[in-house]
Amino acid sequence: MSRPIAEAHLPRTAFDGLGTLRTRYGSGPLIVAAALPFLFLHRNYQPSISVGSIDADLSDLAVLMVVVAALASWSRQRLVSSLPVWEGWGALALLVVCSTAWGALRFSAYPAGTHAVTAAKWLEYMLLAPALCLLVRSGRELVPAAVVLVAWSCLATLVGVLQFFGAVGDLDHTPAGRRKPSFLGDHDFAALSAAVLLIGLLIVARGSRSRSERVLALAAIGAGSIGMVLGGPLDALLGIYLGTAALVLLTRVRDARRLIAIIGVILAVTAGVAVIRSSALADGLKFLGIGHGTGGASSHIQSYRQRALLAYIGGRIFIAHPLLGVGWEGSTDPYAFEPYLAAAHKRFNQPAAAFPSSTHRWGVQNAYVQSLADMGVLGLIAFLAALLLPALAAARRGVGDARIAGVALPLLMVGVWNGYGLVAGIPIAALTWLSVGAAGVSLIEGRTPST
Repeated sequence: MSRPIAEAHLPRTAFDGLGTLRTRYGSGPLIVAAALPFLFLHRNYQPSISVGSIDADLSDLAVLMVVVAALASWSRQRLVSSLPVWEGWGALALLVVCSTAWGALRFSAYPAGTHAVTAAKWLEYMLLAPALCLLVRSGRELVPAAVVLVAWSCLATLVGVLQFFGAVGDLDHTPAGRRKPSFLGDHDFAALSAAVLLIGLLIVARGSRSRSERVLALAAIGAGSIGMVLGGPLDALLGIYLGTAALVLLTRVRDARRLIAIIGVILAVTAGVAVIRSSALADGLKFLGIGHGTGGASSHIQSYRQRALLAYIGGRIFIAHPLLGVGWEGSTDPYAFEPYLAAAHKRFNQPAAAFPSSTHRWGVQNAYVQSLADMGVLGLIAFLAALLLPALAAARRGVGDARIAGVALPLLMVGVWNGYGLVAGIPIAALTWLSVGAAGVSLIEGRTPST
């Protein structure tokens, strides 16, 4: 994105167009771009193959395609150039392996086979970060991925709008007029929309360099804003605050009109999310003692009450196992959470279905608390390091638009993971490691002599 997005004439045929794009960007960036629609698609809409406890979706094939292409483009120099990015990333990957082994050795009820498969899929998605650095050398080569991501977000938002007005069904089977998942899921839809919104705001902050960039920015801001409102999770809203603050600081916006436009977009998105989540927000305020009544807490599962009780159980698990936790994904198993159910029932006024059980393995639903519960104090340190060290390295040593994306996107994910547990193989996971990869790309570009 450090050069105008589209300067060439339109191709005569699709094959001519592909050849033109390959000449302009190279094969690696196009492979990454081609994989994105499959990575940002709910598994219910993908064909899958099951062999025992192992499930392989179309998104797994997309990850494999990217990783194999990256291996074919192996460059030790690129990985060394982006070395600061891999310190936290490597620590987390190693800890996931060790935690899985620890759970199997320490707890007899730990389902080692099931969680080993989940750990493998988590590590599989983590490979997207170094793969991006091997396939993409500069911010300019991230352009195809950015364009595809914006186009896919536009389609997702269109589907979300149709779901909102009841024209098409959705995964959650909720009535029209409520938050909608599009073809991703609520949190994943909001995270994709937030990332695309940041792309649009980045162009606004530094100024567009061509008509094509202006069109891309408008599409990104429109689809991203509406998608965030329709998805509605407040964790993505926290992430967009962090990401926007980073890109404003890094681009050093001096034009008051641009700054006002950025602030206006963020305020509009905030207001929209507040409206669509008004009921949940009202219940949350009652839970905190602000407002009257309970909102039917004893008979209806309320989002923030349930999240609080799940975090409470996760916290109790961590306190009992502070050093090494209960094993990767162990907090979702009865052996880990059952000792604390009685105390949770006394503290939280929610129906029985809101509490974890062998039937409803809700998990902790907060990646930071789950990191503590599953992997101990080192788990939280490693998870935060995997997100924050790349952002810090990009801010200090990166260059170009990749630098801004490499800071803003990981910070976005810091907010997003507040509303989701450590679930493998989901769009949020793909976005996380692609964001980390973008930070690596900014370091590579910074050490590559300009030609």
